[in-house]
Amino acid sequence: MIEIEFLDVLGMKVKSYYEELFIETAEDGSEIDSFIEVPERHEDRYERLVVSDGGVGGFVVCGKVRVCEE
Repeated sequence: MIEIEFLDVLGMKVKSYYEELFIETAEDGSEIDSFIEVPERHEDRYERLVVSDGGVGGFVVCGKVRVCEE
């Protein structure tokens, strides 16, 4: 099992369950930026990540991602 933890979350829009999970850096942050505003002074502290199951996507804005394999 793989456990993924998003730390220092500023905002998110995700489904409650994903059959598969893909996480990647957001190339286009326009949807994210219209949902949550990251203060300019903190821009370098937060990552904008796309979270999806290969189809329907959401996003997480967080300071760090921790991945643990059990």
